[in-house]
Amino acid sequence: MSVRALPAARRRLASRLGGIQRLAAMGLGRLLHWHELARQRRALLALSEHMLKDIGISRAEAEREASRPFWSDGTAP
Repeated sequence: MSVRALPAARRRLASRLGGIQRLAAMGLGRLLHWHELARQRRALLALSEHMLKDIGISRAEAEREASRPFWSDGTAP
């Protein structure tokens, strides 16, 4: 599941649940989102110079992105 699909999936699940269950579902969704961000950042570090050039970023940019905290996704909560 892509990072972009997670918020919509989280909202669909939360709409089916109530109260504490809704909060738990949203919290689980947030944890899954953070896990996916961390996985993607690790994968970015594993790319070769040639692959990074193909996607248009430098090694320094990849390292800067990978060093961001797992909860930092550039979107508002």
